[in-house]
Amino acid sequence: MRDDSDEMVWRLVLSGDSRRYGTIWDRHRDRIFRHLIASGHTPTSAEDLTATTFLELWRRRRAVRFVDGSLLPWLIVTARNVSRNDARGRRRYERFLAALPAAPDVPDPAEGFADRDDEHLVALRAAIAAAGPADATLLAMTAVEGFTTREAATALGLSESAAKMRLSRLRARLRTAVTAQPLPQGRS
Repeated sequence: MRDDSDEMVWRLVLSGDSRRYGTIWDRHRDRIFRHLIASGHTPTSAEDLTATTFLELWRRRRAVRFVDGSLLPWLIVTARNVSRNDARGRRRYERFLAALPAAPDVPDPAEGFADRDDEHLVALRAAIAAAGPADATLLAMTAVEGFTTREAATALGLSESAAKMRLSRLRARLRTAVTAQPLPQGRS
C-alpha cells in the first residue's frame, strides 16, 4: 500500500487526523462534480450533491470500500445514489404540491394600500422622480438608509455643504408638492 493512497490517508482520518479529510476532498471533489454534471445535473445541483456525497463519506466513514487503495469508485457509486435519492425526493415533493387543494383567490390586503390613489403619495413620488439622480440618492441615503449627510456626501463625491444645500432644496420641493394637495377625506 502506497503512503499517499486514499486508504492510508483515510486511516489517518479515522485515527483522529481530521485535517487529512481535506486531502480526500481535494483529490476527488472535482471528479465527483464532473460525474454529476455528466449525469445531467445543473452546476448548482451538482455542487450540492457533491457536498452531500462527501457528507455520506463522513457519515459512513467506517464502512467505506477501497478499490486498489482509492476511494473514488466508492464516491462515484455514492454520488449516483445521492443523485437518485435527490430526484426521488423532488418527485415526492412535486406530487405533494400537486395534491394540495388550490388556494382560494383572495386579494392581498396590502395591495389595497399600495394601489390607493392618495394624492399626497402620488405628489411625493412625482417630486422624488423629478429630482436629479444625485439628489434622489442623497435623500435615500440619509432618510432611508440612515447615513449622515457627511457620509452620503462623501459617497456621492460632494462636499458636505453642497449635500446639505441639495437636501434642503429637495425637502422644500417635497413639502411644496405634498402641501399643494388637499387632505383626503377622514384625515386632518
